[in-house]
Amino acid sequence: MRNDRLSGLIRPHGSARPSLPLWLAGVLTAVVLGFGALTVYENYNNALREGEARAVSSAHVVAAHMEWMMEASDLALRRVEAAIGGRPIDSSAELILDLERAVGELPAGFEYAILDQDGETRFSSAPDDVLPNHVDRPYFQRLKQGEILTFSRLLDNERAGKPAFIIARRIGTGDDFRGVASITIPNDNLDRFWASMNLGPNSTISVIRDDGWLVARRPLALQPINLSTTEWYPLTREKPTGFHHNKVSQIDGFARIVAFWKVQDWPLIALAAIERQEVLDQFWRNLFADAMVVVPLMAILLGASFWIYALLYRTAARNEQLEHAVERNKFLLREIHHRVKNNLQAVLALVRLQRLPQEARDDMARRISAMIAVHEQIYNTDQFEEVEVAPYATRLISDIASGYDMPVKLDLDFAPIALDRDQALPLGMIINEVVSNAFKYAFAGRSEGRLTVRLHQEGDDLRLTVRDDGPGIAEDGRITGMGTKLISSFVRQLRGKSELHNDNGAVFTLTAPLDSDAREAA
Repeated sequence: MRNDRLSGLIRPHGSARPSLPLWLAGVLTAVVLGFGALTVYENYNNALREGEARAVSSAHVVAAHMEWMMEASDLALRRVEAAIGGRPIDSSAELILDLERAVGELPAGFEYAILDQDGETRFSSAPDDVLPNHVDRPYFQRLKQGEILTFSRLLDNERAGKPAFIIARRIGTGDDFRGVASITIPNDNLDRFWASMNLGPNSTISVIRDDGWLVARRPLALQPINLSTTEWYPLTREKPTGFHHNKVSQIDGFARIVAFWKVQDWPLIALAAIERQEVLDQFWRNLFADAMVVVPLMAILLGASFWIYALLYRTAARNEQLEHAVERNKFLLREIHHRVKNNLQAVLALVRLQRLPQEARDDMARRISAMIAVHEQIYNTDQFEEVEVAPYATRLISDIASGYDMPVKLDLDFAPIALDRDQALPLGMIINEVVSNAFKYAFAGRSEGRLTVRLHQEGDDLRLTVRDDGPGIAEDGRITGMGTKLISSFVRQLRGKSELHNDNGAVFTLTAPLDSDAREAA
């Protein structure tokens, strides 16, 4: 039954779960993950930006290379035109010799040819026995219709399996169309230079005409392709250089970063297309290397957080157990003081039932009430180590005054002093005896009176002063009653000193050390 009462009064606070470490670990983890995600995102974008810059710079190199080749080829064609002069275009040995001197040393693999106005090949440096007619070729028709210089698209020749393109120049001015001088540039010659750029196995380099038709490509393309329908082609109409992330190549299906650079002064566009995966491979390698460091650190961080949480949880659980024990002890102490008070009240009731002289019975009742007041003050305030003197002494004096029912004015002045239990009860008993004596002897038979009680601290001592305005004590009077003996006993218990003298009434003073060590020394 008693345990049920204890469990009802001492309620558990719930499991101690210190959430701060988890919150901090969660916040730190979120910050680290957020920073890591931001870093990964930024590195990803940096990798793409580096790929874009690399593609653009590669396109610039290809454009510069093509510009040089076109300038050299055009110069050779101009020399051919000058060598022909006003002579008819035929296969005469003299003309062929002049052409060979005019062309000079072309790069290995380059081939030149002379076509008459009907498209017949009058001379070709190609080792073929058959000299085809080019009259139906689109490039030949453009020159015949008035263009000065033009380019064929890829594979615009009769030798299948050897991709090439033709740069051709019109011979003759105005309506005087006399024929065409052309140079065939094999794709292989360009491929050898482009291979040295090391863009990656799935990256490509291309040259297109201004109208979108493919002229040359690495790796080789086996058929003519018009790229004017691609997503990036409209950009070439707006600016001289730029890039675009092509989702799918219409040639081989790869996703690439396509950069373009227009060849200066020529209707050609150089393209460098780097596969996105090749660009991102280094990013993923770096990310994996970083993850090999960051992931173990994160695991250690989380493990340390949970370890600290477990330690704090156990500490908090022990603290909660201690708090429960303290609450239980407080309850038990409160219960003890409450029962002591009840027992004293029972004793007080028994005293009042005894056939004793009224005065003796009242004195005993007041003394027991003073003891009761101490215990009641303790369990009402839950201050088991110390007792606040002011409320305790005020109640004592008020109870005594109400018991005598005399017109006495009380002047109470108590400093906020807290005493331990060993001091509070003796001090209360002293106040009880001195104040009771004042009411019995100083105010008896009077219509008014004044009682002054002061309690304050002087240095390390407490000082109690009880003053009445009665007749005082006789000069040679010797007080040897029970009250005097009790006062002396309690003063000794406090290791203090007391004095009783007259000063317009009786004045009682008590001086006692506050510090327990000082009391022991006294």
